[in-house]
Amino acid sequence: MNQSSSNPTNNPLAILSLTIFSVYFHVCMEWLFFVTKPSELSAIPFFEQVKVLLAGSGIIALLLIAGLLLISIPALLVRNPKWKGRLQALRFVPALLMLSITALILLDNFTYTVFKFGIVTTTNAWRMVYIVILIIFLRWMFRFTKGALPKLKRSASFLSGGLFALSWTVILVSYFSQTTPFNGFQFKRQSSDRPNIIILGADGLSASYLSVYGYKTDTTPFLTELAKTSLIAENAFSNASSTTASTTSALTGKEPAEINVYRYPDVLTNDDSFEHLPAILKGLGYKTVEIGTPYYVDAEKLNLLNGFDIVNNKSMEQPVLDALRVLLGNSPSTQFIQIIVERSTERLLHIFFLEDMQNPFEAVNNPKVRMTDAERVEQIIDLLDTSNRPVFVFAHFMNTHGPAFSSEQASPSESSSDHEEDWDVDLYIQAIQSFDEHVREIYTHLIKSGKLDNTIILIYTDHGYKYAVNQRIPILIHFPKNENKGLRRNNVEIIDIPVTLLDYLDIPHPEWMTGWSMLGEEPPADRRIVSIIGSSPRKVKPPFYQIKTVQVIVCQKWYALNVQENIWGTGIIKGHTSPCANEKLPPDTEIRDEILKYLDSYGYDVSSLQ
Repeated sequence: MNQSSSNPTNNPLAILSLTIFSVYFHVCMEWLFFVTKPSELSAIPFFEQVKVLLAGSGIIALLLIAGLLLISIPALLVRNPKWKGRLQALRFVPALLMLSITALILLDNFTYTVFKFGIVTTTNAWRMVYIVILIIFLRWMFRFTKGALPKLKRSASFLSGGLFALSWTVILVSYFSQTTPFNGFQFKRQSSDRPNIIILGADGLSASYLSVYGYKTDTTPFLTELAKTSLIAENAFSNASSTTASTTSALTGKEPAEINVYRYPDVLTNDDSFEHLPAILKGLGYKTVEIGTPYYVDAEKLNLLNGFDIVNNKSMEQPVLDALRVLLGNSPSTQFIQIIVERSTERLLHIFFLEDMQNPFEAVNNPKVRMTDAERVEQIIDLLDTSNRPVFVFAHFMNTHGPAFSSEQASPSESSSDHEEDWDVDLYIQAIQSFDEHVREIYTHLIKSGKLDNTIILIYTDHGYKYAVNQRIPILIHFPKNENKGLRRNNVEIIDIPVTLLDYLDIPHPEWMTGWSMLGEEPPADRRIVSIIGSSPRKVKPPFYQIKTVQVIVCQKWYALNVQENIWGTGIIKGHTSPCANEKLPPDTEIRDEILKYLDSYGYDVSSLQ
């Protein structure tokens, strides 16, 4: 019997094959997880999904092979047989770690899906249970690999090598087929005198609950005062029912159907990842910061690139990810690799007490867990005080997020429950009053610091109460030195926000921004405003996938087509202040035809609706 047969660690080719197989198994399990549930990966064609699988496996396999080579160097330098054998055993480490992490994630996926508990729900000493489980997996995998290694035949080496070669063929084809990468917006004038821009979005505000818009209870005393020296849109509407889609429209100036972002976990792709307001402002010299909420108002997860310097307290300077984009471009493969690496690292950091893993649902819906709006105010004030250049802040306040409303004025016992049927109007009003007070705090600080006359404050929301898109929402803009104050009576929409800001900065808006500047003349009274109601993740299916309902607003009337059930509905918008004469409202058949043409223009099969 030869030495390599008696000691499997002496067979480097077999260890290399085992390492490669461990990577492909891990990536394949993660790939199956994402293609079988609503995700950005499940929405692309099967051929593209296979490319993602191969490219992701090839990149991670290369990294593990590099690690394997580094680990093998000490054994080559040592001559002592005893130490040489021990050092050679380290060659198992990359495959052991990969297989053990795979087992841990599979277990976590199963327990969280079936029993609603997993690594993310563990706290304090309970994390040590998963450390023990990981150690058990490592020991188990060591025995498995040590036993399997001698059984690996030469054909296994050909198979692993073939998979690796196929993956890198796909990667290189992707690299050489890329178009010239977009390097961001560049402007000759990057003045430090440009005004700060602070966008304060409060989740789920309906204008009908704001006293600045006429609500009987004094819910917004400060905004009412601020409105006297501001531009205020009396009849403004959202472009989407979901926070992710609506905030994306506010940043890009594009409707959800243009960018195919309807709800989390949809992401920006191709040029849309680079075409947005933060990128333009960054090119003008702004420090750009998003203060949102993990996953749902999260430019990193959205794949909004080259825009924000900081997103949710995290720097966007990511050289490794930038290098990956050079190789694979802004592709689903790049996003997939980023996601699966994060899924592994965040679980390991959590169970070893190094960094708490965030639960996206809890971070949004549980007032006791999520970041407080008072903390958002502190961050904004700190940015204003410390930045040596103009700042662009895109902040999303969560006290008014339903069904779990909260406020700094309410005690923890007064917080509403997590059940949608318990939307509590009294708590909602308290949350609105809390937001109004936070705006006052920021405004007061701007006065004290002497920066008010060089700051734009913009108040808006993502959608109405209970995610409504057929209710008026607030849009209020206070410009430096009280410029442009007054009312806009005709209908405006969220995609008008970036166009208006660029107009004030005297920057021509790009063609892909399709909104209307509120600084010029009023938009047409019969302007069509399109809004999308996103589908439940459990109902995502062809031919309309994430879309549940397409709504069009004309003057004071809304028209809505539920495309999943082919149900038509219309109604009058409560409190509309600039109604058209009834004879000027388009008939239902005309708007229905326009909706069908709208969907068809974005590639949706509308035959089931005709």
